[in-house]
Amino acid sequence: MKLFGFKKISVYKYFLRYIKRYIKYEIILIILMLLASAGTLVSPYILKLIIDDVFPSSDYQLLIYILLGYVAIVVFRVLVSYGSTFIFEWVSNHIMKDMRVDLFTHLIRLPLNFYDNNKTGDIIHRINSEVNSIQNILTNSLIRIISSLCLIIGLVTMLSILNFKLFLISLAVFPVIFLNTLYFQPKIHATIKESRKKDSDILSFLMERFANIKLLKNYMRYDYEKARLDNVVDEQISLNMKITKLSATNRNISTFFTAMVPVVILGIGGMDVMKGAMTIGTLVAFIQYMNRMFDPFRDLMGLYYDMIRASVSMERIHDIITIDEEANGEGATNFIQGNCDIVLNNVSFKYKDTDVLKNINIKFESGKKYALVGASVSGKSTILNLLCRFYEIDEGSITIGNINIKDVDLKTLRNSINHISQDNQLFHDTILNNITYANENENILSVENTCRLSGILEFIDSTPKKWDTMVGDQGTTLSGGQKQRISIARSLLKVPQIILLDEATSAIDSENEREILQNICRHYTDKTIIITSHRLSTIKFVDEIIYLQDGKVIESGSHNELIKKRGYYWNLFKDQIE
Repeated sequence: MKLFGFKKISVYKYFLRYIKRYIKYEIILIILMLLASAGTLVSPYILKLIIDDVFPSSDYQLLIYILLGYVAIVVFRVLVSYGSTFIFEWVSNHIMKDMRVDLFTHLIRLPLNFYDNNKTGDIIHRINSEVNSIQNILTNSLIRIISSLCLIIGLVTMLSILNFKLFLISLAVFPVIFLNTLYFQPKIHATIKESRKKDSDILSFLMERFANIKLLKNYMRYDYEKARLDNVVDEQISLNMKITKLSATNRNISTFFTAMVPVVILGIGGMDVMKGAMTIGTLVAFIQYMNRMFDPFRDLMGLYYDMIRASVSMERIHDIITIDEEANGEGATNFIQGNCDIVLNNVSFKYKDTDVLKNINIKFESGKKYALVGASVSGKSTILNLLCRFYEIDEGSITIGNINIKDVDLKTLRNSINHISQDNQLFHDTILNNITYANENENILSVENTCRLSGILEFIDSTPKKWDTMVGDQGTTLSGGQKQRISIARSLLKVPQIILLDEATSAIDSENEREILQNICRHYTDKTIIITSHRLSTIKFVDEIIYLQDGKVIESGSHNELIKKRGYYWNLFKDQIE
């Protein structure tokens, strides 16, 4: 079934639930709108009474009563309008908030591969612009539709009462308008959908350029990027003009036929007045009511295109809402107790149809320190990501303490594992708020201890505002090493049972890197620690080094054992020393 271009009625039903949350206020609003519409139906009939009854009888007192009644109706309409405006804005803002919060909450729970496959600009566009479009149709447009329909029903009633023959003649135009709309609707829907995608492409383009502004400046690509934006915006303008052309053609064809109705009414009605079959007041009132029919009718036509635009937005958001969130294990809420040996049993994993891990078997014993080494794209970071269930394995199993991590509550799992990546993920906030991101109530002594371990405390003390120093967007006011030290401090504050360091010190010089890693291992003697690093000289102290190549374990052992083997690890270590 299709409704305003919807392929599935379930899309429409999903968004109606936001109206249901505020249905009491919506009912009050509709009642107020009905009262306002009833008030607009009075003035043409008052004009009829004055022309047909007051003027012929020269009853001035009746005229005064009628005019006073009309003033009272106008005052009533003003008060009703004030109340309806206030309720409408309240409901509208709350619906928009609910949609944005629901969409954001769903988005942050989606698997990482969703973000790997979608542009950030497109996601932001859906949260912002698409939600605005839907909010408008669920509140403003929906209320206007109900109001216009009620007004049309009232006008039709009055027209039927005044002269049923003229009313039937005026109905002849509506089949033509309906067929005209039916012809243009699919063309407009398809073009709007294409335009919305182009909107998100422009936003993605801008976000990507500002995120890489240093690269752009380094290569002086001002003219090149300007030309690219020109082309993208030109395509958007072309689509918008196509929408305007289709909408205007459809709307103006409908307007032409509706404008012909009063001409016919005046011709036929004028003849009836001349024959004495109709009073002048009735004809004037009929034309007044017919003219008032055009405004709600044109409003409905305009709202129809708003509905088409909203249907595109609803489909784009519904596409995201229907994506499954990260699978959450139902049991083992306190599984990390005592034995927390990590076992990868015949684990295979593909990323975008490319084999990354192939039937890999590894055991990390509880409390020991490990290092994963090997060339880039050997699978080191992938193993750490799989342990946190940022991605799901394709085959095999991963257990911690003999419990499959798929059966573990995600919050419990990630609270027990501390993943520190090389990505300096900082917020535009103070140093303290970045470090205590997941531990807002942590005492300052614990914060200082973790900062001492990561080697960032001295820098913090040297800044004028100390803990209240702003780090800038993505930490732009800090060096790469400082950003990594803050990230390490934030992670260590969690005090997990398992610590994963994924090139977490890559921006720090080798001497300080070795010192930080050794400090962490000495401080957390009872924790299982797994490190990935390209600098082999900094990980010689770990209990076991595992060498990976093409997603397979090639060799493993302590630093001294692997050097004696003179195998893959020895060759890599020798090359680095040389």
